[in-house]
Amino acid sequence: MPWNDGLAGKQLDAAGHAGSPARLLAGPGTGKTFVMTRRICYLIEAGGFAPEEIRAITFTRAAARELRQRVREEVGEDRLPRISTLHSFALRQLLKNSRKLSVLPQPLRIADDWEERNIVIEDIKAMLSLSHIKDARELLNQLSADWQSLTADEADRSRRFANPRFLGAWQQHRQVYGYTLRAELVYQLKHALEEIDDFELEGPPAHLLVDEYQDLNRCDLEVVRQVAERGAELYVAGDDDQSIYGFRMAHPEGIRRFPEDYTGTELLDLDICRRCDPEILELGLFVAEQDFQRLPKPIRAEDGREGGEVAIVRFPDGGAEANGIAQICRYLLDEHELNPQDILILLRSDRHGVFSGLIVDSLDAQGIPASVATPETNPLETAYGRQVLAFFRLMANREDHLAWRTLLQLRKNGLGAATISELYHTAVSDSTGFANTVAEVADNPHYLSRFGGRLENEFGEISGILDELAPDDEDEKVDVEKIIETLVERVVEHNDDAEAIESHLSAILHELDAESISDLVGGLEASSEDIEQDLAEEEVNILTMHKAKGLTAEAVIIAVAEDQYIPGIAQGEAIGDERRLLYVSLTRAKHHLFVTYCNRRTGRQAHSGRTAGSPRRTLTQFLRNAPKIPVPSASFLRDLAEHDI
Repeated sequence: MPWNDGLAGKQLDAAGHAGSPARLLAGPGTGKTFVMTRRICYLIEAGGFAPEEIRAITFTRAAARELRQRVREEVGEDRLPRISTLHSFALRQLLKNSRKLSVLPQPLRIADDWEERNIVIEDIKAMLSLSHIKDARELLNQLSADWQSLTADEADRSRRFANPRFLGAWQQHRQVYGYTLRAELVYQLKHALEEIDDFELEGPPAHLLVDEYQDLNRCDLEVVRQVAERGAELYVAGDDDQSIYGFRMAHPEGIRRFPEDYTGTELLDLDICRRCDPEILELGLFVAEQDFQRLPKPIRAEDGREGGEVAIVRFPDGGAEANGIAQICRYLLDEHELNPQDILILLRSDRHGVFSGLIVDSLDAQGIPASVATPETNPLETAYGRQVLAFFRLMANREDHLAWRTLLQLRKNGLGAATISELYHTAVSDSTGFANTVAEVADNPHYLSRFGGRLENEFGEISGILDELAPDDEDEKVDVEKIIETLVERVVEHNDDAEAIESHLSAILHELDAESISDLVGGLEASSEDIEQDLAEEEVNILTMHKAKGLTAEAVIIAVAEDQYIPGIAQGEAIGDERRLLYVSLTRAKHHLFVTYCNRRTGRQAHSGRTAGSPRRTLTQFLRNAPKIPVPSASFLRDLAEHDI
């Protein structure tokens, strides 16, 4: 259809802009993705630009998938531009110019979150004889923060990361295991663009579209600026009210100062919320407007929408809250005829299932199916999931050092930490990589002081599986779905685990449009797993609040909305992140919004939050004096049962 079909007013102006940098301010439900889709169509149809001249960058894999699918439906596969996350963009550019890079281990291999936690950080703790794992984690987090905030590039050396023992240990470790940290990707692209005269950008793009611009940190913003300086017309979209990733050094100031950073910027905005009913939007804006530095923006619910169903409910304790949430869900399913997947339950945190466990039990008692999608429930984070993923990585590269380490560490092979440590120190002594050392010792088992025979057998078993499943030629067309099925069957012992891992990998395969094992592995390396969503069909979905961004539901229940968790221990500017996170969560709801909190937390719940150890809890400060007055659970549930709310 024509690029301007269905567009009117501010949406038409925003999609058809040309000739200068532009900033599109778009609040929740105002049609940002629709406008971004039609803008790409406009550039192709009216502007005459080839797909390779257009590049769109999103913040998450899910957002990239949605935008890609929408554009594909409009222009077809042959005219589809490349749409990806910023990390994926950075990885592709670094791979394209890999022969010109000298500061990164080759081939370029990104350590994922599990490998950072369970290999990099654990090893650094041992190498530096640190007392606690948190000490090693803090050192690595500080290094990442220095990259993301560009503190590492400050002229004032006193502000740079200054722990030479850690740097020495980490540099040796990464040389043996041949990895690059994900937090480092964009930083290394920034330096390559600055320092390598013949560094080539894919395309290069004549137009660069950046979604969720408010979520970019200083390093991200600098890369965008350098791409723009190489001739790309810049079009960014976002909302400073929805900047929630301060933990990766993002700050709403980036989108706020865009007109000062790019002379001649056209200021665009969308003002009609087509998602939230008026009372839901009103409560959300009450929270957002507590930030007196926010960009003023008109936003209203579209004409003809009814008020919406909104309640803030006070429960005596966590058990009563869980039972009440189940009753709310039953009411939504029966009275409003919603499907389970139409309901989102959002939690600020859920360490070890301390909140979701009770909620799931209560839902089960009501006969309501539920799925918990917190970081601890990702099937690829399990021991079997990691083994399957490691095998895929070895199919893509037989000398993937971290993959060999993962398999030796997790498989039932009789090899312990002492053997792995001896292999590591042998690799250091021989100035070679871990995988090379494993292969050498497998050929000469006597090189190990103990367990050389066990390593020989383990190497043979792993190599046998790879020989059976991996294609002989990396360019050979293979059925990746079939390989997933066969590998999971070979590696995973329990049927439930196997089904979850196979389903998860298959979904990612289709999400990435991957046609080969290398495509699958490369896409996984560039993604930001901790902020991706995996929603279950035919079930109520329980998510952390960060995972809800970009989602929409008929009904949203924000549970545990207490000051001890929102803002919790946050201080200073981080309190703004927590307030914006609540705003984002509230505005996921279309028609039904329930916020629950407790006066007391008992049992394990009492030992969580800012005042851990004390049972007393209070409503989050961001909803005090809200236009909706909290109601006691007893009267609320009675009215609910009578459908009189």
